[in-house]
Amino acid sequence: MLSLATFPMAAHGESISETVQTLDTRVQPPALDPITELPDLTEIKAGPKRKAAFLGMLVPLVQAENARIQRDRNWLVGVHTRINPMTSEEQRRLARLCDDYGVQCSPGKVSRELLARVNTVPLEMVVIQAVEESGWGTSRLAKDSNNLFGMRCFSTGCGIAQHGTSRRFQVFGSVRDGVGAYLHNLNTHRAYAQLRGQRAALAATGKSISAEKLIGTLHNYSTSPDYQRQLLSLLRTNGELIRTHGADNAFTTDSPA
Repeated sequence: MLSLATFPMAAHGESISETVQTLDTRVQPPALDPITELPDLTEIKAGPKRKAAFLGMLVPLVQAENARIQRDRNWLVGVHTRINPMTSEEQRRLARLCDDYGVQCSPGKVSRELLARVNTVPLEMVVIQAVEESGWGTSRLAKDSNNLFGMRCFSTGCGIAQHGTSRRFQVFGSVRDGVGAYLHNLNTHRAYAQLRGQRAALAATGKSISAEKLIGTLHNYSTSPDYQRQLLSLLRTNGELIRTHGADNAFTTDSPA
């Protein structure tokens, strides 16, 4: 059964993105077709039409990846809070998650660090970073490697080279692969420990996890001194448009975790 998500109204003076639902189990059944080659968005005139094409492509992929992470988080919280011990199969699933997220876990125990890592990122923040890093999907890096987030690689000869520099950047088989790698990077790399700590603190106190609050932790993402200010500026001018696309593409499902 498909149903549109409902969004609460913001109180006067309250940031919209603090009240919008971003951490849920929305997916797009059936599975999204992999976008293995980014459309040439330079063929679309800059402005509303290009933005709509970019968001129409990216927003469902972000929602699907967030939903995948949320399902794992829901499962972790469920086995962590119940009385009965884990089954052998559940312990194996937990071990896989610990390994995937780079956490040293005791057998059958869900650690606070694992819960801090297995969590979603607000849709608006993901999209705004993609906008900033790829120029609404028009950069060479985005078009040639499905890398919308400027994610680098450091081994000899890896990825593709940036023209005029020694920097090299990751190549992904599909746009969704790139989105998943970006979320995993935020959820595991030591450079973003502050983001995860802020997110966990907000979740522990029942407060909403907004794009504005997490953008303030991204000082290690770019060497640009104005990076966070640039993201916040883009969020102010495009946040409502992103949320509209998110609502239009939101699905719910009762698929098992």
